[in-house]
Amino acid sequence: MVENEICNNLEVELRKILRRFKPSQLDEQLLTACPFYEPENKELASAYRLIHDIAKSRLLAKLQLKLSEIAVASEVPLEFGCVDGVAGSRVGLTNGDNDVAFIEIKTGRTKLVQPAIYTFLSGTKTLVVDLRSGDVLTIDVRTAERIVDELVAHLKDKEKLRELGKRVPGAECWYCRADCEHKRDKECGRRRDGNPLKALQLVLGNIDAVVDGIVAEVLEDVRGR
Repeated sequence: MVENEICNNLEVELRKILRRFKPSQLDEQLLTACPFYEPENKELASAYRLIHDIAKSRLLAKLQLKLSEIAVASEVPLEFGCVDGVAGSRVGLTNGDNDVAFIEIKTGRTKLVQPAIYTFLSGTKTLVVDLRSGDVLTIDVRTAERIVDELVAHLKDKEKLRELGKRVPGAECWYCRADCEHKRDKECGRRRDGNPLKALQLVLGNIDAVVDGIVAEVLEDVRGR
């Protein structure tokens, strides 16, 4: 009873946060300590988006061939928005009327808060696929609850720091839009990316191993129901 009450209170707090932030913005909020941090407006370069979309398409096709009794959907609507998101990075697996898992496909920086939010609010686990490393990370409901709890607590702490006027400078100052004494020269601090197509072979080379990992996880879950 007490645990359910705590979970309900946490959901109320999270939904308040989602009125201020998109889920995709909240990883950065948890990764930064300064309450005055203002993130850059980041757009995925066309070459990286192309690599991502190619990898997603190949993974979906291979996954559906191996999971013949499971429906693979590239976009799953939820009450708090589409699972797919702006970059189309997540897919849903369903078995009849039951959601088996959400999948977040990453060819760049891996996020944990965003998929944790979807899992926490839907009660469906998320498999975070890192195609650069070939890792498949499982965010179950308990893990999602812990991540969301830390997010809520961290944002409250940042609000207290804001009220005190305390700034916490760090590496994120290179990418902060706020005008303060800790602002750094972006051109000096920014690393220039090389040829983005170098990542294509690595990403595509990991797809088969990732698909096998997803299949094993999904089949174990389905058989256990």
